[in-house]
Amino acid sequence: MSRQVRGRGWKANRFLRDLTFKLRVTRLPRFFTKPSMRVVTVTLMSFGVFVLAGGVYSLVEIMSGRALTMLPLARGWTFIYPGNLNMQTINESLISGMLYFLGAVGFYMVLRSVRLAYRPRQAYLTLIIGLMLVLLIVYYSSVLLQSKISG
Repeated sequence: MSRQVRGRGWKANRFLRDLTFKLRVTRLPRFFTKPSMRVVTVTLMSFGVFVLAGGVYSLVEIMSGRALTMLPLARGWTFIYPGNLNMQTINESLISGMLYFLGAVGFYMVLRSVRLAYRPRQAYLTLIIGLMLVLLIVYYSSVLLQSKISG
């Protein structure tokens, strides 16, 4: 009984191979079937920055036709929507996205400095630059949020 089942299995496999050859179904390149971890990491980080920066909100505002890029104030124009944490302009989401991206670059530089343990000068320099970048981004993000709250 098992021989008959095995016999049918190889016939089915041969039939499917012949069918794919007849239909000229080509296989996808290896890049699409198994992407590298670097590509997956960059894609996920980009999606995270997009969501955290308010990209979905901006897309909804653009689709509804209510998108604002700059707001007029008595003292001039601003890109920060003052006094309201629930609304933002397109430029504000772009600025916050850029800040998040630079923060991720700073954290990557800190990680990279750990990997350069056998080159102490380069590791120390990369660590200092990465930490300074992260600290600047945290400061400017808090200033942006404080100016948004205070109105």
